[in-house]
Amino acid sequence: MTGAPTDRRPSPWARLAVFYTASFAVLGVYMQFFPVWLRDERGLDEAQIALVLSALTIARTVAGPLWSQRVDRHGRPARVLVALALLSAVTFAAFAGVRSLLGLWCCALLFGCAYPPMHPILDTLALQAAQREGFAYGRVRLVGSLSFLLVLLPVGLLVERTGARVVLWLLLALLGATAVAATALPAVTTPPAAERAPILLLLRSRPFVLLLVASSLIQGSHATYYNLSTVHWRGQGIAESTAGLLWTEGVLAEIVLFWFARGSIERLRPTTLVMIGGLGAAVRWLVIGATSSVPVLLATNWLHALSFTCTFLGSLRALERRVDPSRRSTAQGLLGAANAGLGMFVCGLLGGYVYRVDAGLAFFLMAATALAGVVLALRLRQQATQAAPMQAANTRASPE
Repeated sequence: MTGAPTDRRPSPWARLAVFYTASFAVLGVYMQFFPVWLRDERGLDEAQIALVLSALTIARTVAGPLWSQRVDRHGRPARVLVALALLSAVTFAAFAGVRSLLGLWCCALLFGCAYPPMHPILDTLALQAAQREGFAYGRVRLVGSLSFLLVLLPVGLLVERTGARVVLWLLLALLGATAVAATALPAVTTPPAAERAPILLLLRSRPFVLLLVASSLIQGSHATYYNLSTVHWRGQGIAESTAGLLWTEGVLAEIVLFWFARGSIERLRPTTLVMIGGLGAAVRWLVIGATSSVPVLLATNWLHALSFTCTFLGSLRALERRVDPSRRSTAQGLLGAANAGLGMFVCGLLGGYVYRVDAGLAFFLMAATALAGVVLALRLRQQATQAAPMQAANTRASPE
C-alpha cells in the first residue's frame, strides 16, 4: 500500500515571500538608482528625468485598475501576475536600445503598464492566501519592505565602484527573478465578477469613493517627503548620509508595524487605522516643516509606521469588509491608482510649487492634506454607523 501523495513544494507563505522579495528588490533599485542611470548613461537633466518618470505614474493610474479588473473577471490572480512579470522584463529590456527622450518616455510608459499593477494584485492574492492558510498577511508583506531596505546598501556600493551602467542589467536580472518567482505563486481562485465593468460599479459607490479619496490624500501627502525631503535637509545643513539614515528609519518603522500587525493593530476598525495614519502623517509633516533638528527628526520619522503603514492596512481592511470578493482585485487596483498615481501626482505638483515659495510651508500644506483625509475617513465611519441599523432592520423585515 502506498501513502497519499504529498505536496513537496514550499508553503504558500514561502512562495509569496520569494515573490515579494524579488519584486520589491526591483522597486528599491528602480526608485533609488534608475534616475542615476538616466542621468549618467543617457545624459538627461533633472527636468527630463522627471518627465520620463512621469510616464510611469500615468501608466500606473490607467493600467492598474484595468489589469485588476481582468483578475476579477477571470478569478485567477496568479496567472495575471505571471503575465505581468514577463511583460515587465520584456518592456524594461527595451531601455537598453533607446537613447532619445521620446523613446525613453515610451519605454517608461510600457514598463509602467506592466510592473506597478503587479503590487495591488499581489496584495489581494496574499490576503486571500492568508485567510485560506491561516498566516498573517502583514508578516509576508514585511518581507517586501525588508527586501527594499536591504538591497539599497550593496547596490549603492556596486554603483560607486562600477558606475551607473550596472543598474540596467541588475534590474533586468531582478525582473527575470520576479518572473520565475511568479510561476510558483499559490493558485488562489475567486468567483468571477458578474459585471463586465466592475470599475464603473465601484466608482458609483459613494462609500468606496470616500475611501479612495481619504486614502489618496493621506498617502499622497507623502509626495513632498519622497521628492524633496533630502533636498530640504541638505539645504538645512544635514548631510546626505544622515538623510539616508532618516529614510532607512522610516522603512524600519514600516517593517516593525507589519510584524506586530497581527495583534492589537489589526483588531482596530479600518477607519480607525486610516485616521491614525492621517494624524501621524500630519504630525510628521509639521515637524519636518518646522525644524531641522536631527534628534527630533529621528524621533518623529518612526511615524512612518502610522502615516504609511496604518493607512495602507486600514484601506485594505476596509476593502475586505465593504467590497464583494468578486470585485476585490478591481477595488485594490483602483486604490493603488488613487494612492500611488493620482494622489502622488497632484500632491507632488502642489508641494513642489509651494516649496519654491517656502520650503516649510510645503510640508505644512501636506499636513493639511493628510488632515483632510482624516476628516473624510471620519465621514466614512459615520456613514457606516448610520447604515448599520437600517441594514439590520431590513434583514429582520425580509422573508426567510
